[in-house]
Amino acid sequence: MNPLTAALEFVESINNEETSEGVSKRIAELGQSFGFTSFCLAAIPEAGASFDGSIMLSGWRPEWQQRYLDRDYVQNDPIVAKARTASRPFLWSSVARDRNITAAAQQVLSEARDYGMYDGVCVPVHGLQGYQGMLIFGGPEVRLNEREISVLHLVGIYASNKIRELVGANTNRPRHRLTPRELECLKWSAAGKTSWEISQILNISQHTADWYLASAARKLHAANRTHAVAEGFRLGLIR
Repeated sequence: MNPLTAALEFVESINNEETSEGVSKRIAELGQSFGFTSFCLAAIPEAGASFDGSIMLSGWRPEWQQRYLDRDYVQNDPIVAKARTASRPFLWSSVARDRNITAAAQQVLSEARDYGMYDGVCVPVHGLQGYQGMLIFGGPEVRLNEREISVLHLVGIYASNKIRELVGANTNRPRHRLTPRELECLKWSAAGKTSWEISQILNISQHTADWYLASAARKLHAANRTHAVAEGFRLGLIR
């Protein structure tokens, strides 16, 4: 399918989605039509803030996301830094060519390539009341014309608004805010399902299910999975 056609169909169909998982699937499919292999939809954290509470939807490889969060790469990520001031979508390659890029920033981009993200595009989203978000696509070398980039800009705005509507996101997301997938795994764990059973229900690997549960526990400051479930009930995340 022509990428432009796929994008326009995305804009039309996203309004019919009632779950964050549905939106995530649409974004992943659209990205694939442009040749991308990963994506991340997130609020842009303030300088110095962590990234784990900002992620709304993630199509990153779990191994890369865990590394990114554990090493707090958001503090040196040049894509995030530029997204704070950019008004239009931009390519990662344009940032990598900046003469003023720091060694730490170069390291983030270099390690992203180890996970198949050689280039990408970042779509800044600026909303009401100072909200700042971004939709990031990554993959092989990017070859997009201006019209395609404009379409991705529209897609980013639609996707961000839709998922914020579904999950009630705002610019000051609390530290305990879990991503939709983390919350889903935690709810199944609360229902007594094992990681393997959760992996079968959600059509993900057992390793990925374990990672989402560990990430949820970390955000909830829980010592283990059982503690995380208890915190989920206490905070009203699980009903």
